[in-house]
Amino acid sequence: MCKLHQFKYFKFINTWLILAFFLFTPIVSTSQIDSDFKKGLDYVELRLYPEAVDIFNAILSRQPTNVNVLFQLGNVYKLQDKSELAVVSFNKIITELESNALLNQPKIYGYTHLALSEIYCKQSKLEIAKQHAIVAVEMVPSDADTHYRIGYIYTHQAEFNNAITSFQKALKLNPDFAEVYEWLGLIAVMQNKPKEAITHYKKAIQIKPYIQSSYYNLAKAYRLLGDSEAAKKQLMLFQKMKNYYDQTYALEGFLAEDPQNSILRMKLAETHSQHQHFSAAIDTYKTIIRLNPKYWEAYDKLGRLYMGLNFPGKAIPQFQQVLQLNPNAVEAHVRLGWLYNSQQKYNRAEIHLQKAVEKMPKLTLAYHGLAEIYTQQGHIEKAIQTYHTILKISPADVDATSALQKLERQLQESD
Repeated sequence: MCKLHQFKYFKFINTWLILAFFLFTPIVSTSQIDSDFKKGLDYVELRLYPEAVDIFNAILSRQPTNVNVLFQLGNVYKLQDKSELAVVSFNKIITELESNALLNQPKIYGYTHLALSEIYCKQSKLEIAKQHAIVAVEMVPSDADTHYRIGYIYTHQAEFNNAITSFQKALKLNPDFAEVYEWLGLIAVMQNKPKEAITHYKKAIQIKPYIQSSYYNLAKAYRLLGDSEAAKKQLMLFQKMKNYYDQTYALEGFLAEDPQNSILRMKLAETHSQHQHFSAAIDTYKTIIRLNPKYWEAYDKLGRLYMGLNFPGKAIPQFQQVLQLNPNAVEAHVRLGWLYNSQQKYNRAEIHLQKAVEKMPKLTLAYHGLAEIYTQQGHIEKAIQTYHTILKISPADVDATSALQKLERQLQESD
């Protein structure tokens, strides 16, 4: 599996596991420990791993056999690539659950074996990984990830029929499991079935268009089919995705060392936006805001992104927050004016645009917004006056001239 493929799936499953255990497994403890546990989960989500380790260890100093906390500690170590420490934590869970029948927690038992299977797969210890994966499937058969893991192992052991069966079970539980389609594509290539491989790789790309390996493998399948032009096209897309990955991978590496660096994280969000990976950009801006709630530039960028995606209801609160943190942000007033205008909330739109021209009397963009509001409300004379103001500031403004002439003709005809 290529690095990007590993990174995307690893990130996905670990985030899911964190949330799964917080939701599914009750913690029998004091309210303070509950609060600390949630804080630890927040640290993990924000990738503040040293802080998460400290808080989970602090809880374990009071409750050394708390399997929920042990699982999260092991998970953090796994995210940090500290495999030996992760294995120690996960093995403690297995020992505790196997020695105490009263706990009766099949889910956490199964997911612990799944986590160990992932670690041993990464270490190429496939037989050990398989034994853990088998237990994971037995304990949590309704989870697609367990079937994916055993299918992954079968694929690497060239047991393709068993792998296909496991992958099909995973897809029944999660039809949008892109990584499964990638491995099915690889198996089809190995079995000299290029058409089948192409179908699988296209499906993987449809679900997750930002995984570079899918494009490269699709090119290989086209070559096997003898379609060199299609292969060339996919290689170009692969190079584009690889460039994107290289940029984000480098930034993620720096952020692992300095997770509080808002400037680096802003650059990461902008990189996601440039490659139209908008969901990743949104998540990154939200992370910046959680880490640094007074960093108004993140609200501004997030608002602009929502505005570009035509989500005015989501954009408006971001610009409102910008103004709360930076009252002199004139452009936020302008954007709120246009957004409220798009919602036909003319009074609110006018208030923000008027504030913009108060702060910057020569800002023609704000006057254009006011003129449009007046026109839409049928206040033709006020709109005409506003266009005259624009032309005093910028006599060569073609849009203002055209709109003014149109309104003056309209006024004459109405007379």
